[in-house]
Amino acid sequence: MPKLQQIARIEHPKVRSLVWNGNQLIDWVGGGTVFELDGTIVAAKVRYAFAFNAACSSADNMFVAIYDRLGTKGLLLQDGKIVREIDRSYYHSGAYEYPLCFAKLESGRNVLIHCPEEYNRIEIEDCETGDRLTRSDIREPADFFHSRLAVSSDNSFLLSAGWIWHPLDGICLFKLEEALVKPNCLDRSRLMPRQSTEISSAAFFGGNKLIVSTSAETLSDGKFTSNEFQPNMISVWDIAGQSIVSQAKISEPVGTLMVIDEDHAVGFYESPKLVQLKSGEIISRLPNVSSGKQTSSIVHHIDELPPIAMDEVGKRFAIADPDGITVVAIEN
Repeated sequence: MPKLQQIARIEHPKVRSLVWNGNQLIDWVGGGTVFELDGTIVAAKVRYAFAFNAACSSADNMFVAIYDRLGTKGLLLQDGKIVREIDRSYYHSGAYEYPLCFAKLESGRNVLIHCPEEYNRIEIEDCETGDRLTRSDIREPADFFHSRLAVSSDNSFLLSAGWIWHPLDGICLFKLEEALVKPNCLDRSRLMPRQSTEISSAAFFGGNKLIVSTSAETLSDGKFTSNEFQPNMISVWDIAGQSIVSQAKISEPVGTLMVIDEDHAVGFYESPKLVQLKSGEIISRLPNVSSGKQTSSIVHHIDELPPIAMDEVGKRFAIADPDGITVVAIEN
């Protein structure tokens, strides 16, 4: 049975962000400090005169975005050098996660996906040139606060795990290449079922499934259909089949998800825990590693989230605390 196993500990205070680059970890917000898993550290070369506190990178690590998680400002970097500043709408920005991710198109272009002007309008831009690939005058975006953007491993689908005004967390799913031909398809998601229960978190498994966790909050009267997400569950959603493959009760919040294989995912609420998807059972946990209390795109009311870097291919993750970095692998 798989379990969580600490494989490295790197002592270094005040790590501000973490991104994997091969077998290295990089704190881009901290100026590009490089951490080797053997404990070797290459000091930062840059100091940014702004309170950035989060980072994400393109799959090939050519581009990195550093940003203020609950602010409006960010920087796009290429090979560590500033390409341009990026922004998002001020509207409730102090309440929820900055919506931003990278993708690689079939053409090979690296693109930045974010909401540069309106909270509910997703745009796709060429990373190098800034060219807006979804420029259109025919847009009527639905009233949805996009957040926690992610793309599937094959770059086919785009996920937004944001919220609507209640507040209630939910998800939207889009075909990425279709959005380049018809930008207004980003205005409303047509690939998900009716959502009457709050979706706390979601993550791709490959290019054809979503792993979804729900909270106790629901707008339903309790009469759920067989193809509807129910409260306090962890579910597997088949994108092509538009159907729930499995759904299991969970005994505690799961939090942010990192999918390991077809029957296991790591949840990061309070501390890392390995969840069996078909049963909802927690089969391994690391109670002495703090991973924050995020269960929503709305995070203004909880303590600042620790930097977490996930490597799904390598089945490992890293979490920073005030004194250093803990690296954990999933081992059989």
